[in-house]
Amino acid sequence: MISIIADFVSGQFLEHPFRSLLVLLFAIPISYFVANEFTRYSRRIKGFSGPTNWPIVGNIPDIKYNAAEKYREWSKQFGAVYQIQLGNEPVIVVNSAEAARKIFGGNSQALSSRPVFWTFHKVCCVTVS
Repeated sequence: MISIIADFVSGQFLEHPFRSLLVLLFAIPISYFVANEFTRYSRRIKGFSGPTNWPIVGNIPDIKYNAAEKYREWSKQFGAVYQIQLGNEPVIVVNSAEAARKIFGGNSQALSSRPVFWTFHKVCCVTVS
């Protein structure tokens, strides 16, 4: 199946090089854009609202100058805890002391743990019963 497709594509490139070049010049950027936007949408954390973001770069152009002021403006609109996108990475912004105390103080057990290292916790420190 792949050899049939490869033969067809190579034949098209040989017979119609200008048309094939135009297809490549438009198809590659459009497919990258669609795939990137799907990835960015799927990475958003459910349950948090936030400002609309730019394609590909997210909210980076919005916070380029005076990020603290922009965060304050967004907190008036979206509340003390909201989500922004920095490129493909979602970021939760906690913008008040009360919200920080509630989130970080109430969930301190989940947020203060250390990762379990296989070589230390599984190999070196095996308990003998």
